[in-house]
Amino acid sequence: MNILICEDEAPSRKQLSRFIKYLQPNANIVAMVDTGKEARKYIEERSLDLIFMDIELADGRCFDTLGDIQFNTPIIFTTAYDQYALKAFELNSVDYLVKPITRQSVAEAFSKLESLKSVLVNDPFIMKEELFSESYKERFLVKKGRKLLPVKAEEIAYFTTEDKLVFLVTRRGKRHVINYTLTELESLLDPRKFFRLNRQFIASHNSIKELEPYFKGQVVVKLEPDTSTEIVISRSQTPLLKDWMSS
Repeated sequence: MNILICEDEAPSRKQLSRFIKYLQPNANIVAMVDTGKEARKYIEERSLDLIFMDIELADGRCFDTLGDIQFNTPIIFTTAYDQYALKAFELNSVDYLVKPITRQSVAEAFSKLESLKSVLVNDPFIMKEELFSESYKERFLVKKGRKLLPVKAEEIAYFTTEDKLVFLVTRRGKRHVINYTLTELESLLDPRKFFRLNRQFIASHNSIKELEPYFKGQVVVKLEPDTSTEIVISRSQTPLLKDWMSS
């Protein structure tokens, strides 16, 4: 197995290399590079079986340097940021490891790669659909009096937290208390359809009415149904939100 490691931090490169050699003694680490430009050269010129790719590289995000080339090599992403998961799955991703990376997490990524091999042989670009088919919640049960009613994911406008309670708000403006935290909901919801705006809101694509410029690169999000709270998006989160809205 020919493996390329693309990581801009030397200690992380060495640690990842040790994990790989321990878990896959017969693997050949073709190179360890720290920029997307260098990675591109190996991807275009060498026969690779797997790439370990950090998202933030010495010359920028890997999506910017590699997103315009066609290649079939599966990728295991390594990153300190979990907000890039959706982008990662658009680029041949097998797994998405959030730092600090452990030997166990690398082992699990290799196991996932092994389980996907039949898919990769037939059509590498099916991978993202296979991975997105994991069991994201398609409906929630909410209480109405003594009854429990199902609410489909496509009927949900957003989730919000108020006074230590979490509310599911439908596109028709109905509010229901649910027994999940927003952090738990992030892992349950399809990231193509829902976005964590800030500490107080997770919104669906269909609920975002408009963005208004705010202060120093921040924006204010207007949701539908309207909210009584001004929803300010941080400067670092704003470009991610814009990318997600345009995807």
